[in-house]
Amino acid sequence: MNPRALVEAALFSAGKALTPEDLARTTRLQPDVIREHLRALSKEYTKRDSAIEVAQIGTKWTMQIRSDYSERARAFAPPEIDRDLLKTAALIAYHQPLLQSDLFDMIGSKVYEHTKGLEDLGLINRKPSGRSLALTTTRYFAEFFGLKSTDREGIRRLMAQKAGVPYKERPEGTLTDDATEASPLQTPEAGSPVPASTAPSPVATANE
Repeated sequence: MNPRALVEAALFSAGKALTPEDLARTTRLQPDVIREHLRALSKEYTKRDSAIEVAQIGTKWTMQIRSDYSERARAFAPPEIDRDLLKTAALIAYHQPLLQSDLFDMIGSKVYEHTKGLEDLGLINRKPSGRSLALTTTRYFAEFFGLKSTDREGIRRLMAQKAGVPYKERPEGTLTDDATEASPLQTPEAGSPVPASTAPSPVATANE
């Protein structure tokens, strides 16, 4: 694996400014080596007259849009989503189809605000199912989170990895739109980290 490309990928995926020490923890390269690659990357992006720059901000480095282009590019930026909402999105993606009443048991009364917010962002569908609502991810969900998967089971596998829980493949025939047929699965702990990848290069998922 190309060490410089690894540093570039880590900085891009972070979506925020990081110190060489931060990057060392994920790339397993030495901080001094990372500094050399960051300086080289900065020169490369400048030389190619790219709209993207690798810039140093104090002791941290970031990959960002150059100021000359940021105003016009801002219109295409995805909406921001807070961490609690991300955790709820991960739960839905992992357990889908999931009854809203079952999600209530997992996260409490904030379920109503969170599911409405995720629906407004176009990330989930809510369809009547008995006395509750069945929750599934939309086609836009994979695009928003940068998940390279086009099927619902693939999304579950990826979100399980991101939520830090064991992935259990469902028996054939259980992936239906009826949330009442969903197999019970382990729920990620409340403190589990969940990405909103800003690292986007999306595709599609669950039925809308």
